[in-house]
Amino acid sequence: MNQVYKPVIGLEIHAQLATESKIFCFDPVEFGGAPNTRTSPISLGHPGTLPNLNRRCIEMAIMMGLATNCKIREFSYFARKNYFYPDLPKGYQISQHETPICYDGYVNIRLKDGSIKKIGIERIHIEEDSGKSLHDQDLYNSLIDLNRAGTGLIEIVSKPHMSSAEEAAAYINEIRKIVRYLRICDGNMEEGSLRCDVNISVMRIEEGRLGTRAEIKNMNSISNVMKAIQYEIERQIGILESGGKVIQETRGFDVLTGKTVTLREKESSDDYRYFPEPDLLPLVVTAEMLEELRKEIPKLPEELYEIYTKKYHLSAFDAHLLTEQRELSEYFEQVVSVTDNYKAAANWINTIIKGYLNEMALDITQFPLKPETIAEIILLIERGEISHTAAKEKLFPLLLSEPHRQPLELAQEHHLLLSKDTAALERVIDQVLAQNQDKVKQYLQGKTGLLGYFVGQVMKASPTQVDPKLVNQLLTEKIHAQN
Repeated sequence: MNQVYKPVIGLEIHAQLATESKIFCFDPVEFGGAPNTRTSPISLGHPGTLPNLNRRCIEMAIMMGLATNCKIREFSYFARKNYFYPDLPKGYQISQHETPICYDGYVNIRLKDGSIKKIGIERIHIEEDSGKSLHDQDLYNSLIDLNRAGTGLIEIVSKPHMSSAEEAAAYINEIRKIVRYLRICDGNMEEGSLRCDVNISVMRIEEGRLGTRAEIKNMNSISNVMKAIQYEIERQIGILESGGKVIQETRGFDVLTGKTVTLREKESSDDYRYFPEPDLLPLVVTAEMLEELRKEIPKLPEELYEIYTKKYHLSAFDAHLLTEQRELSEYFEQVVSVTDNYKAAANWINTIIKGYLNEMALDITQFPLKPETIAEIILLIERGEISHTAAKEKLFPLLLSEPHRQPLELAQEHHLLLSKDTAALERVIDQVLAQNQDKVKQYLQGKTGLLGYFVGQVMKASPTQVDPKLVNQLLTEKIHAQN
């Protein structure tokens, strides 16, 4: 890190709300579909049409505010933000300006070194989305798709508390996890339902004055955000070092070159000529409404992480993986409601189950085995009825092909249960040792690594599944008895 300059980074994250219809009309909110087929006279801004507010958009915005420790404004109103883009059919956007519904909150981010940093949230406000300009569909013209126009958004504006690409990535990931846990947005950056604008400047540390910032618009992946930030830090430092001045502007990120490029001079709020939206009544949030919405909020990733590491004594790595997705943490919770072997449950989910899901390109919601089934496998291993290897390599695939069956029933049917016949096992051990007297002598002379060879031979010669630990114990006793 440059010791002369300090990056100052703030993010504006736009989350498309997962409602069935748009914020001010009944047009369906669905990704895809033929261009301009999810529209109506209201979303197209035809003269004489009036907005009809979708209450669920308001509720989702408040839930996000509660989940990010924001204050909720009791009285707020919408405003018209005037600007003229081809994909903004009314010539203005209904948004919130002076009275964002949520304000003064924070989230904690966890960095790679294990440290935690609090990132302030300036505001969360509600607005409608614009349409989409397509520049690669026609050789000579830009085309407009207004399917997205009028979809409800929340804009989450952070305070400029980040100072590196790593911190920005951790913050976006945390916000994305929260909206997914709340089920108010699918968080899919590739489809544009979560988008990010980056505000970045560099300041001379010895001067302590904020530098001139540039805004990088419409970032659609965390990796691109990190690349853009790193490039922009170097670009601005280079300008200052050469005696130049950074200008306030809006920039884009070119994925092919890995560079940011000038789009236009940055507008100020005066350029948008905000004024209160005359066709919508003010919003009034009651205490009863807040109380009902608090009940909808599940345990969030940060709280679950604390439970998993402190109460369940899982590693930070396991806890991080389990809290990445609400459905995954819920599956884990159901497993440990049957067994208190938290570590085994985490291992099965994070390695064996996730391995299967990745191989089959499935989500945990599509996994065929019930949590109770996984808990029963863990209990069978704990009770010494089946080995972990047999459970993983044989019983698990059998259950995947017959998910309605009980683990114990299948294990019995396929002779996977460990034999309890110690006398029969001792006979097999005696036979193996008699056939390998030369290796027994080498073992007694100090070549103790041969014990693994003996265990393998006994397992191979045994007609039934046997417990490797018991084999190991009996072998050791019998070999030393020959000394």
